[in-house]
Amino acid sequence: MEKWLKTLLVLFLAVSIISSGVALLPRLRAESAHNLIDGALPYADLKNMAQERQTSIEEVARLFKEEAGVNAILYKEGCIQDLADDGRIFIANRQEMVLSGWRENLPFKGGETYIVTAYADVMERVRRHLTEKLGGEKVSMLPERDGFYALAVDMRPSLVDAIGVGFDRENVVKLENMGFHSVFMLKDWPDVSERGIRFVIKDLALTGKNISAVLFENKQVLGYPKYLPVLAEEMNKHQLALGQVEFYNQLGFNQLATFLDKRVIRMHSVTDQEMQTIKPQELVDRLTLAARERNMRILYFKFLPAPDSERRFNINVEYMEKVVTQLKTAGLRFERGEGTMPRPFEPIHQSRMLLFLIGLGPLAGGMLLLERLGVRRTSILAGITALGALSLALAFFAFPLLTRKVIALASVIVFPTLSIIYLVPRQGLKPWHAVLYMAQMTAFSLTGALMVSGVLADISFMLKLQQFSGIKVAYLFPVLFVACAFFMLYGEGTPGERLKKLMDQPVLVKYLLLAAVLAVVGVIYLTRTGNEAAVGVSTLELKFRALLDRTLGIRPRTKEFLIGHPLMLVLLYLGYRDHRYLPLLILGSIGQVSMVNTFAHIHTPFIISFVRSINGFILGIMAGLVLMAVLQLGRLLEKRWRSG
Repeated sequence: MEKWLKTLLVLFLAVSIISSGVALLPRLRAESAHNLIDGALPYADLKNMAQERQTSIEEVARLFKEEAGVNAILYKEGCIQDLADDGRIFIANRQEMVLSGWRENLPFKGGETYIVTAYADVMERVRRHLTEKLGGEKVSMLPERDGFYALAVDMRPSLVDAIGVGFDRENVVKLENMGFHSVFMLKDWPDVSERGIRFVIKDLALTGKNISAVLFENKQVLGYPKYLPVLAEEMNKHQLALGQVEFYNQLGFNQLATFLDKRVIRMHSVTDQEMQTIKPQELVDRLTLAARERNMRILYFKFLPAPDSERRFNINVEYMEKVVTQLKTAGLRFERGEGTMPRPFEPIHQSRMLLFLIGLGPLAGGMLLLERLGVRRTSILAGITALGALSLALAFFAFPLLTRKVIALASVIVFPTLSIIYLVPRQGLKPWHAVLYMAQMTAFSLTGALMVSGVLADISFMLKLQQFSGIKVAYLFPVLFVACAFFMLYGEGTPGERLKKLMDQPVLVKYLLLAAVLAVVGVIYLTRTGNEAAVGVSTLELKFRALLDRTLGIRPRTKEFLIGHPLMLVLLYLGYRDHRYLPLLILGSIGQVSMVNTFAHIHTPFIISFVRSINGFILGIMAGLVLMAVLQLGRLLEKRWRSG
């Protein structure tokens, strides 16, 4: 490669690094400002505890506010059956109404449902919701009789029972006046209509004034797919934020979030089944981790079970107080009152020119990689560079989102691969030289991390509405590429001759066992990566992770500081003398590859990923130095044994 082309590629790298930093700045500002958080109590559990303690809901809420520091209530929309369970209404069929004396003027033709109550306000609430949601033609009021109110619904009781009837507005107002924020979860209903959606959102806006987020109970958001624009219009009108429950994928959610200009608040909730067995400290660790490392800004503080009311109160206050205290220490704020709800991320707008400049980085890195592998003709490399730059520019106009993902994938593949190929020596290094080379390798690999962080610096990725694509490829390809590259670059004869010689070698049992071990490691390595890992985590490992979190604040990746970094440091110390060191190279490469891929999780704040990587590097160096000392001691003992 001629000097002018190498200079141009280095310039491309410099421009890409600077552009990545510029693109990253608004993300850093958004993450820094995103520090308000809600700890939300379940209204239903508050209500049950108030009944058990024979006191008011407000009194129980006050105790949790003062002793645990919580600041929000999550209300699930009540339904017809809930009102019946509370004794506020009676649900009847036509025959039961006749037997009760309601014989005249019964509407419809049979199969309908009747709702009877002695409370005028309850009847008005039920009538409004059923009329607006189902249509006036399906709801008919009966004349008042002996102080009782009744209405008929032209629908089977099994369908009517689950229809939502809004929220207890009086209690919501009381709790908001105490400083609590409100999180509302809405129910779906049969044959959702535009009229019903507009009514529900308007009614919700009248119910609470300090609304942190709106959630939807079903597997699909309200009105999906036909009425999503209507729902978005109403939510925009009242500036309502959409709640995103982690690990709970709803049909239509991403589309609705886009209509709302990504006005989304992320929430973490532990399942009811897990709450029955989880230990309090595990719950504390899980909730604090979700808020600190995954931008969860509503934590659903479900109640842990206990044998009696007093014990249940104490154990839940204790775990909630720990969560609040730890997150306050981490810089998050649990505020109360109007205008202090968690705020959605401010929109981030990146120009296509800036993103194009970032894309020049992995393109230049790819050319340097080709040159290192033996493609040295300037005309070929220059042609590929020109064609790549032109294709990149055109791709940003035709497929901007896909192009960003491709650049991100290229960044996490090219730079750890390039750093390993350039810096692993044939001959061994002195210990302090090995540490220096390891630092250089890590710094160069992290340029790829900076590029992926910059090119994907967008609210869609921060909210996981969009995700980094190709994560399995990003973990596997660099390791395989490095192994193949070293096989081609080192050894006697041409790569073809070395391959033929390898294929002609007899297979010994020890090599079969080594291959089997590497295969198992590879399977575990791949299945434990990605957004949804296929292999679970053992209880022992969870405890180890929690210990690291509490000790270091931010836990490094195990495969980096226990496997990849120490073994890479040992390889630098020993040198890649021949292909016997290939297994060590493969395992050592895992650290660099994993470290860069950490930054592909854009929903994790950048500073968290950075500190995680630094912690992993430092611990990995310490572990590697221990291994080097063990090797030196082993060599010394072997030398003495042979001489003696």
